Amino acid sequence: MSWKILVASITVHLILIYSIFDVYYTSPLVHGIPPQFINSQSFPAKRIFIISADGLRYDTFNKYPDMSPYLHSIMNNRKGIYGLSRSHVPTESRPGHVAIFAGITEDISAVAKGWKKNPVQFDSVFNRSSNSWMWGSPDIVNLFDDLPNAKSFFYSSDEEDFASEDASKLDKWVFDHFETFLTSASTSNELKMKLNEPKSVFFLHLLGIDTNGHGNKPRSKQYIENIKVVDSGIEKVQKLVDEFFPDGKTAWLFTSDHGMTDWGSHGAGSDDEVLTPFVAWGAGIKKGGPKLDVHQIDLAPLISSLIGCPIPVNSMGILPVQMMDSKSSGYEFKAIEANFRQLKEQITFLKNAKSGRFWFTQFEKFGDKAMESLRNTLNQLGRDRRFSVATSLFAENAHLMKEAIVFYHRYDRQMLGAAVSCSFIAWIALVVSFLNDSTTNGTYKLLIPNRLFTIPFLLAFLFSVYCYLSITQSIYIFLPVYLLSILENHSHLTRRAREYATLLFAKDFTKLRIVDTFMKPFVGFVAFTITICIFVLTFMDRAFLAAVFILLAFIPQSKTWILTCLSLCIFPFLPAVGVTTHIPLCIISPLVTAGICHRLSKRGCLARQKQLFELMVYVHSAVAIFITVVNYGFEKVLTLIKRAPIIESLLQPPSIARWISWISIPLSLIAPSIISGPYLVDRLIAYSLCFYVPYSLLSISYESLFVLIFLFLLTLFVRFEFGHLSDVELLQLKIDATKVSSGEYVELRRTVVCVSFVLCTLFGTGNFASINSFNPSTLNLFISVFSPFTMAILLVLKLLIPILLVSSAFASIVRFDRESIQRLCCFSLIFTDFMSMCFFHQLRDDGSWLDIGMSISQFIVSMCISLALLILLSISSHLMAFDFRRRSDSTRFSPEIESISKPRKLSDDEAA
Repeated sequence: MSWKILVASITVHLILIYSIFDVYYTSPLVHGIPPQFINSQSFPAKRIFIISADGLRYDTFNKYPDMSPYLHSIMNNRKGIYGLSRSHVPTESRPGHVAIFAGITEDISAVAKGWKKNPVQFDSVFNRSSNSWMWGSPDIVNLFDDLPNAKSFFYSSDEEDFASEDASKLDKWVFDHFETFLTSASTSNELKMKLNEPKSVFFLHLLGIDTNGHGNKPRSKQYIENIKVVDSGIEKVQKLVDEFFPDGKTAWLFTSDHGMTDWGSHGAGSDDEVLTPFVAWGAGIKKGGPKLDVHQIDLAPLISSLIGCPIPVNSMGILPVQMMDSKSSGYEFKAIEANFRQLKEQITFLKNAKSGRFWFTQFEKFGDKAMESLRNTLNQLGRDRRFSVATSLFAENAHLMKEAIVFYHRYDRQMLGAAVSCSFIAWIALVVSFLNDSTTNGTYKLLIPNRLFTIPFLLAFLFSVYCYLSITQSIYIFLPVYLLSILENHSHLTRRAREYATLLFAKDFTKLRIVDTFMKPFVGFVAFTITICIFVLTFMDRAFLAAVFILLAFIPQSKTWILTCLSLCIFPFLPAVGVTTHIPLCIISPLVTAGICHRLSKRGCLARQKQLFELMVYVHSAVAIFITVVNYGFEKVLTLIKRAPIIESLLQPPSIARWISWISIPLSLIAPSIISGPYLVDRLIAYSLCFYVPYSLLSISYESLFVLIFLFLLTLFVRFEFGHLSDVELLQLKIDATKVSSGEYVELRRTVVCVSFVLCTLFGTGNFASINSFNPSTLNLFISVFSPFTMAILLVLKLLIPILLVSSAFASIVRFDRESIQRLCCFSLIFTDFMSMCFFHQLRDDGSWLDIGMSISQFIVSMCISLALLILLSISSHLMAFDFRRRSDSTRFSPEIESISKPRKLSDDEAA
């Protein structure tokens, strides 16, 4: 395979990967539409305080009323209104607060641009307020403070430490700094005048509960007692505010952005994560009433209506009128009417962008006639002062207006999706063509389409112009046409099709071999389809990984191989790693590894590796002791060093544990080339045992035990591939011996096994894409402060270590031959791209962050497997061939170094 094919593969894959952000994950925000003002001169409140207790669960808040006596006194004494707020998935801090203040669910285009900053500007209650002040976490208040009328106060992100004994100090910081701010305002006339302006918004973000939930879990004493800190802080703040603003025009809203699972995570759609409490009281809020059930996005129009601001233009929320008491039902109708006009503007803008096409169809459930009828009816009811009927009518039709917005937003999805699918098919056909004939004479001529494709290119251009498609969307229309033109140049499909057609219509079946022409391709297609289905189902449900292990069991005829495959079938049915921790299993796995190394060091045939195995006995025993001490013994160690403060500060458990853990990563890369000679088996053993160390430190459950058994299966496959050599010959095999020639059947078999092994590493211990099952305890030996970038690196490293071991094994099997590696990757590409095409049509842009993340991860991972294999196989080849001792100890290994330095490579038998 030429490097030019590699460049083409990367280019096509990048285009196809980016296509999901044009087809599925486009921003729903509409820019350029005017705000809709409430037609009134007086408003229920001059200012509003929004207090968000990040990560507070609805059930926990109600289960412990003694922890929040002030808030519960408002609820029980009918001083306000309360209920349940349903946050929208993904249940994360950014989308939760965007929903509260902008009335929209997560801007799905943020998946490609990061979640800590807004990928695009959007309208919110802060934009429309006269002045806004906010206190809290920099991760949240900085989302909204890039406005001339907004002022934020925040602590350092280093304070957000999951390992802290009690994170309620974060909430105390907010309350203390708010008190300081109000005290300074009493002595500053300019600031006092600003604070007294109408349409002011005050936002207090309290992160302590969320941080305690991540670090100590939601049922912990720290989490529950943090509620009391929040409650007492709110009581103190209200007393200060009432003294500073005696006009009685202050509205209050207490809520949470999301809940949390029992194991301290959030992101999905379980009740523990979605259901949050809300309590509202003060000016414009109804006093008393039944417990309400509202959507989180409905709070944005409520906040806007209370202080008289226009509802954010992209809001999808519906004003909960039942929470308001404006002393005038006319004002509530005007607020509802503004809410209607705000939704109508979004529908009109999106519809007009598509309505010029001759095949355009309106949204059937709510077209132009229905919209006009609803507008006229609302106006008539308003003139008749039948405000309650108008409110009910709008509430009945609001969901149809929201569905219409979604319909017009996704209008081009099917068309662009079909174009991307055609690109997949054309690209796979091109790869098959190059595998059958890799001679690329006249490569540049292949890239120039012939005259046969002039009309298709012209039609694609005219279609893109007519539909006003963007440049990237036009590329998806042109790409399949261009790939088919290259395929025609390389394989001459039209000529071959004419030849086959001539034979068929001439009924000259003597020249047409039925078995080779029809039967073999049909059987191959059936087998290929079954394999793809199993692989795809494995992504959907990890229980199907058992079918992959059963499929692998029939490859080499070995009882040990079959028993190992069957033993691995158990793991897909175990709970996903991350839900709970099982530290004893993390301790047992390195101890078992140490025991195996000790046993192998006694084998006579492994005399050369004896020192390596003996060293690994000490290393893995030390890992087991280290995990034990970190998780169970630090408290006792601290009691012994209390008399030495300097030593105590240097040897704090988190610091020394993280220091040792981080060092294990570079050592696992460097050590194998130092402690092993230039023999293939020695290097495989050294890298497997060394990489197992950081993997054990990143484990919190049975995953290290799974990888240990998986390594044994990988060892058996390597031995099977070198079946033409005896054990002694294999042990003496140098890393530079030439490969044994192999046919297409062998390449296909290796491809199926390679892809199967990669899927085993991805799904053997859980769902690699599951944000919900992510447990911060996974990284407690490396990091405790919330840092998404560092956490992502560590999680990817944990994912890549087993795959790197797989690539090392296959690089050894193909004997580090560049062409063989490229062909293996191209065969893998055929499988993975077919899988990717299936996942492309399963992508989701709604539902939980777990569902969205799952669909994106399934697509991108399947797209990147072949490219990642190529990179990892190349890295493995260099790592395996690198000899650190070649220069430092050349005398000791002079015979071996001499054999490596010869220009002629040795065959397997010669090397043995």
